[in-house]
Amino acid sequence: MRPIPALTLSLLASLPVLAALPAAARPLEAAEARQMQGAVDGYLRAIGRGEADRVVAALPPRIKNIFAGSAGIEAGQLDAVLTEQTAALLKAATFADFAADVTGVEATDSALPDGSRVTWAIVPTQFTAANARGKTLNRQSLLVLNEGGEWYMMRIEGAQQQQLVAIAYPFLKDVAFPEATVTAAN
Repeated sequence: MRPIPALTLSLLASLPVLAALPAAARPLEAAEARQMQGAVDGYLRAIGRGEADRVVAALPPRIKNIFAGSAGIEAGQLDAVLTEQTAALLKAATFADFAADVTGVEATDSALPDGSRVTWAIVPTQFTAANARGKTLNRQSLLVLNEGGEWYMMRIEGAQQQQLVAIAYPFLKDVAFPEATVTAAN
């Protein structure tokens, strides 16, 4: 029996480490970028128009399942509850001046434990919000996912949303989302 060379042993030992590394980001393909930009623009238009049902429909189903479980709401009733709550939030302010551009955004292809494939990207967005207290300029990340051929979105405003998406999508656990900012606007 021939001895196994040291180089082969070190390569074999590194396989589990290599398998655990996150997938590398890649440039968006042209068609993929157009589809993502269209989905993001439609989502932002829905917010601006106060279309709560469209905003809720854009939430990833895995996120909705977590909402349902944590709130003790049946999954079939969740959309109605979320739509009602979202409508109230959208009526409390006027949202405008949306900007989101996927140019230069990189996507990452990942897999869930059940084998489902997900392509995701972090898209920087900004918008203004005006209410009785004044007008603000908001900059925050939009997590955009393509799962099962459908585009889904979730705004990432802070640690709570980051933890939520990490539960639904474990491959996002160590992703550093840019910090959301809110500043006074004229």
